[in-house]
Amino acid sequence: MKKEEKTNRKTKAGNGLPGKRGDDTRQMILAAARQVFAAHPYNAASIRMIANKGEFYHGLIRYHFPNKARIFEAVMEDACRTLYNDNKEWLREISNYSPDKALSTYLDRFIEFSQKHHEVFRIIVNNMSHDDPTTLPGYQHLVRLLTDTQQDFENTFPKLFAIGDAGRFLTCLNALTINFLGAGSIEAAIMGFPERNEAYLQWVRETLLFIFLPVLENALNK
Repeated sequence: MKKEEKTNRKTKAGNGLPGKRGDDTRQMILAAARQVFAAHPYNAASIRMIANKGEFYHGLIRYHFPNKARIFEAVMEDACRTLYNDNKEWLREISNYSPDKALSTYLDRFIEFSQKHHEVFRIIVNNMSHDDPTTLPGYQHLVRLLTDTQQDFENTFPKLFAIGDAGRFLTCLNALTINFLGAGSIEAAIMGFPERNEAYLQWVRETLLFIFLPVLENALNK
């Protein structure tokens, strides 16, 4: 980006006015923050890194967010809300499908989501090893996402599993799906792929079907 263009962008973004322009600026900050937090764990990221990524003045962020914690919480809240709303639609879509078609379609939707919102799973994976999750800003949004998603699943497929088994099934499915779809190129290489490409995503789909489809079929046959 030329120096003049970069200066113009900073000038337009840096007025901090309320209303629509202020909302647009806030969204611009969050877009840059998503990229930074997708590349670095919360503790390793900084407000200056976000400013550099978005190519706007460091002080602009302080006008909209008092600290890094508030930025990260806003990113987590938005990511969890987007994933939850989409997941609710996926469950509605597959509610009358056969087990193989239901799980296959469900995984397809997760993969499509990861391609459209690639930062979401990376942010979650990057922070899963946080020493004390209760001190991670926005942690409550992730807990609520997983809890509400399980409740939606049980409401969509009542009596599919014995008491407690639905939670066990979804916990394992979510953990593997988030880990696989949040994997970077190095993690994909460990699994035998030179990069996180279409072949890798197909492997993810087939692997999850291999693991979880028999569980669904067994639950239906009881």
